[in-house]
Amino acid sequence: MSQILQGVKTSNLATKPKFALAALIGLIAGVVSAFVKWGAEVPLPPRSPMDMFNAACEPESAIRAADAIDCSRNFLNPPYVFLRDYVGIADPNAAIYEFAGHAFNYVMLTHIIFSVVFAVGYCLVAEKFPKITMWQGVMAGILATIAVHGISLPLLGLTPPLWTLPWYEYISELVGHMVWFWSIEIIRHDLRARITKEKDPSDCCNA
Repeated sequence: MSQILQGVKTSNLATKPKFALAALIGLIAGVVSAFVKWGAEVPLPPRSPMDMFNAACEPESAIRAADAIDCSRNFLNPPYVFLRDYVGIADPNAAIYEFAGHAFNYVMLTHIIFSVVFAVGYCLVAEKFPKITMWQGVMAGILATIAVHGISLPLLGLTPPLWTLPWYEYISELVGHMVWFWSIEIIRHDLRARITKEKDPSDCCNA
């Protein structure tokens, strides 16, 4: 009898993966969490106007006049360098549109797209491997920091070598990514439960 009851309990906890719904929720969570990630960089800026990125500065001479070139990492941030060198956008800071006199540019758009891609991927993986939601998504944020800022960006030449980066960049990116994925998980967990009326797969695996 106890085995039967245990089986009923397990079946109530288990839910079938819902990948289409996960992708939709990921889209919503990605857009909302992009603003969370943005906000985290206000009290903890990752880059300083005093930090130079000379290796990525040379192409700027083809875009701007010599007296307008800014070689700081605050200006030559990873999205900017990626869009300029890999996508081929001549001036990533060019305005897509203006709102209240402020320009929304390609760097900002890339920030949102980056967030959506990671949020959708996270939500899809969580359907099959709910352990990824450990610590309410904070663990995934730590892993993303290592994978992106610790490996991918330096290899692509979008940031200087790791050993040359200042301590505050490590802190900013780590805290920002943890808060970012935490917000993704809160949205994912809540929306999935509200829409499906089922227990989330992570409720049994991370108990």
